[in-house]
This record gives sequence, structure tokens and C-alpha cells, in this order.
Amino acid sequence: MDYQSLIIDNTVSIQECISENTITIHAGDSSKRLSDLIHDFPDNCYINKQITGCGGTTLVLRNNVDYVVLVPYVNLLKSKVADNEHINTINLIKRGGKWVDNDDEITAQLTDRSKPRKIICTFDSLPALMKIKGFIPKEFKLLVDESHTLVNLGSFKAPKCEYILQNYSKFQAFVFLTATPTKREYFPDMISHLPLCTIEWENVRVVKFNLQRLEKGISINNALFNLCLSYLLGREEGNAHIFYNSVNEITKVMEWLSKIVGTDGKAVFNRDDIRLICSKSAKNESKLDTKLGAWGLVDDVVEKPVGKLNFYTSTMFEGSDIFDSKGKTYIIINGLRDYTKVDFHVLIPQICGRIRDTQYSEYVNILLSNVPEVASCTKDEWQSTVLTKIKGSNDLLEALNSPVNKDKPAVVKALLDSIGKDPYIFLNDDTKQFYVSDVALKSELQSYEAMEATYVVRDVEGVDHNVSGYSASFRELLNDESKQVQFTSPISGMSKLLSGYQSFSETMQEYVEAREKPDEQIYTLIDARNMIFNKYYISLGAEKIKALRFRSKDISELYEAEFATSDNKRTIQARLALRNGEFISNVDAKEKLRTIYEALEINKAAKAKDLFDWYDLKPTKVKGVNGLIVTKIK
Repeated sequence: MDYQSLIIDNTVSIQECISENTITIHAGDSSKRLSDLIHDFPDNCYINKQITGCGGTTLVLRNNVDYVVLVPYVNLLKSKVADNEHINTINLIKRGGKWVDNDDEITAQLTDRSKPRKIICTFDSLPALMKIKGFIPKEFKLLVDESHTLVNLGSFKAPKCEYILQNYSKFQAFVFLTATPTKREYFPDMISHLPLCTIEWENVRVVKFNLQRLEKGISINNALFNLCLSYLLGREEGNAHIFYNSVNEITKVMEWLSKIVGTDGKAVFNRDDIRLICSKSAKNESKLDTKLGAWGLVDDVVEKPVGKLNFYTSTMFEGSDIFDSKGKTYIIINGLRDYTKVDFHVLIPQICGRIRDTQYSEYVNILLSNVPEVASCTKDEWQSTVLTKIKGSNDLLEALNSPVNKDKPAVVKALLDSIGKDPYIFLNDDTKQFYVSDVALKSELQSYEAMEATYVVRDVEGVDHNVSGYSASFRELLNDESKQVQFTSPISGMSKLLSGYQSFSETMQEYVEAREKPDEQIYTLIDARNMIFNKYYISLGAEKIKALRFRSKDISELYEAEFATSDNKRTIQARLALRNGEFISNVDAKEKLRTIYEALEINKAAKAKDLFDWYDLKPTKVKGVNGLIVTKIK
């Protein structure tokens, strides 16, 4: 292939090293788009573009070459369609997501050769595309976007990826594209012979990480909840983009937020300020509806604008474009839970730069609970650990297929339960047989290499280059406490009250401090949830409350002794409903007041003489019954 014919900008150069089986594209300024630099990618290679947001997919969707572009996620498909469907110089053909029952339409579109044909298709839908009448692979060049997912066991079932690997050579030419650093030794066997093409950029920015490790036993969701409050209350500038690969865990945090209601019974926070992007599966939608009700809708990444809070599961970790000049990136990792872990090597470089135009593009926050096992191992130790795990997976399959266990339903069920939780075992959709993926070891070793990596992002105009953070490898960040930064804290005080984990003394202390600063947002929000703190503060004052060390029992007793009955004067009078000249026996007065005190939570023994606090009375006896006659209502 004549590489020089690919060049548009004369500052770009392309060099091939046959002995090392590599290609290097010297692209220059990282703020430029690839479509301004080259016409197309070199044929038949694996490309590491190194940075996100440089327009790799856009390049092939808008040039003059017939292309099939494979993307891993439906949200990525929708995003690319939205970005390109208005381009009238191409014939855009969609397959996947909501575009699945369109075989005849695609067949008709394929006959139109007046414009370059661009088929954008999900990984899942490639088998169906290959069978559509009129589709001839040899007429198209193939781009496999986010190609690191071919060895990323955490994101995809292996059969989907293996179908791509078994069929990519049927196309006229092919390109595997990723921004994730990939060593040749970790390529899947079926593409290990391809040249590794690296795009080298100038003036890239090294990512600055703020990594916060939570102490053992501290809930990561509690700390995240407090972070969310900071944005919703306006205490933190900008918008939070939170990458957290668990619908369950995101739902818990959103549920707490939705249950913060004011005295009017309505939610304090507006759901329009929050965006949730995850897979629109029936399972997810049912779960969200059950837990969140009206708050449980999955937002559309294309149509719903960014909010103060934006939650993303893995469906948005790769490839999708997010635009928010004030967006800040947060990655949430629980090292003990497979579904919330972020594979450092595979996903961190994808999330870095995912917000395309943010002024905080160099600035990434990581909230970590439980350090991943790989962080404390040598390479040999990690390889030994993984091999032991893979052996365990093979042992499970051997036990499942053993004739000895065939007639033992309880044993078979237990084995199937274990297999369903095993990250290395997959079910072949065609044969319906379980197997251990042969890329398991490569995937895990690739994760180890990530611990030593640092990451870069493209240059974005208006970026704040003075933000805090450390440009260091993850191993260094995890093991050097001096390079760790606290940017949120576990819930306490007001946050406990709002989330249902109420601690009166902490909330009372935070309320007094907010009043004294003053911090109107804090004390107004607490008032919306519960007016008792306001009542105590206004009635007793800060110094008395401090002297009582914010203790609920002591504060309530002092208030009741000094203010309770007088504070509720009109309410008590209304409930007694006594008129001038009316007689009430001492027994009836005591019983009525007892009922009223209970309802108003007044901790005081009811006595008939209490009526003198609200009425002028004359003691008397009527038909032999002692009581009081009202002479005046105070």
C-alpha cells in the first residue's frame, strides 16, 4: 500500500519498519482531527491511536471508502449515527440497537453506489449483517472500533468477539482500532501477525489523577452520595460525570437522593439534574422501576442533555462522545467486586478524554475501595495467581462433564452456579457448551501491565492546566499515600439525615455550624427535610446547644422545659376548643391534654392546672364534679 497517498497535511509522515512489523504515523498537533491529517488508515493493521477524541471513527465514516464499522455498544452506535446521519455525502446504513428488523431496507441501500456506503453495526449484529442479501464483504473495508474488547473478558462474551476474529479476513481490508495501549504479546492469536500501527502525537497532556482510597469497612456508596450532594447543592463547581459499572450500586445512590423530600412531601432534588445511562435491558428497566419509580427511566445519551450528575455504566466507557465544557470525570472502583472493577489497562485510557471539550480534560478522580489484588504482586506472582484461577475454571468444567456427577442434580446445580460466576468460563452460543477462553491469561497479564502505565489526552482549548493531581502510574498512586487525595468523605451529619442514616447529634452540629457561617444551602436543605433542628436553634440558640454537646435527649428536655407548651399555644387551644363560659372537669382536662401532648410530642405529664397557661379560669364544682370554667381566652 502507498502510505504517502493517505496523507492530507504535509506535516504528517508515515513510516513502516518491516523487521519489527510496525507502522508509525507521526500525526503532529493533538488538537487536530485525523480527518484533517489523513484520508484513511493503512490497510490490514492493528492501530493504537493513543488518545480518545481524535476522530478515528469519524475519519472512516466520512471518507470516500466503503466501510463496515463495528462498535461494541448500542449507545456508541446511537452516538455515531447522531453525529453522521446529517452528512449528505455518504450513504449511512445502520444495523443494531433499534435497527434490527431492516434487512430489506439494507438490501435496497446497498444498491446505491452514488455515495460511499457506510455500514455502522454492533458487534452483536455482525452475524446477521453477513447474511443479508446483497451484502458482499469483499466490497467493504472493515473497522473494528474499540478492538481491545476482543481480549477484555469483563465486557463481552467471547463468542461475539471470536466471530469477528474468524470472519474479519473475508473483507477487502481491515483495521483494528483502539486508544488503549496494547502490547503485541497480548493480541488474540488470530490477529497476532498484523503490523502494530502507532499514531504519535505532539503536545499531548499527561493525565493528572486524584486517587482516593477508602478505609476498610467504609461504604463506597456513602462517600459517593456525599459527592453527589456537593454538586446538587452547588458546593462543587461544574458537573460530575460518574463512571460506575453497576446498575445496582448506582440505583442505591439515586434511591437515597430521590427520598430526600421536603415538608411538602415532594423530592427536594430535580430528576432533570441527573442523567443515568446504562443498557436498556428488560432486567435493568425492571430493577430501576421497582427501586426508583418515576426516577427509574434510562436517559438517552443523544437526546438528554448533561445534568449536574451523570451516571454511566460500561455502555458509555468506550467510544461514546460526551460534550460538557464544565464536566469533571469520576471513576468508581470496588476492587472486590468484578462488576464494579475497572480494568485499569483497558478502561482508564478510554474514560480519560471521554468528555471531549471539558476544561478539566487532564483531571481524573478515582474513588477506590479495596485495592485490586494485582496491585500488590510481581509479574511472576500475578501470572501464577491467574494460572491457578484458570486451572480452577478448568476443574469446574471437568467436574461438570464427569460421568460421576451426571446423575447428581444437586451437585450439577452447584457446579452450574459456580460456573455462572466464573470470569473465565463462557457458553458457546452455537454448541451450547461451556469452555475456558484461551485469551483469559492474556487479558489478565494485560491488566498487570496497566499498573505501570501513565496516560495522556489530546490538547483541548481552554483547559485548566493548573488543576491538582499526580501524573503517576497506578502502582505508584496506590502504594504512595502522599500521592492520594481526598475529594469526598463518608456520609455524616446532614448527609446521614438525608440518606436515612440519621445521627441527630452530627446533624445538629452541622446545622449550628451552617447557621453561624452562614451556609444557607445547608441549613435550608435540612429545614426542608426536618424542621426540628430549626426549632431548637431558634428557641435555644447556638451556645446552649453547644453546651449540651448536641445531644438529642438533653436538647429536647431543655426545650420542653422552657418552650414546648407555650410554643404550641395556638395548636393546643385549637385542639381543646374551649369557649368562654364553658365548664371542663379536671379529669377530662387532664385526659384531653395527655392526648394532645402525645400528638405534639411534648414530653410532659398532663395536669388540669396546665389550662391556666392558655386561659383565665375559675375553679368550680358542677353536679358534684370538680372542674374549671373558662372566663377568658388568653
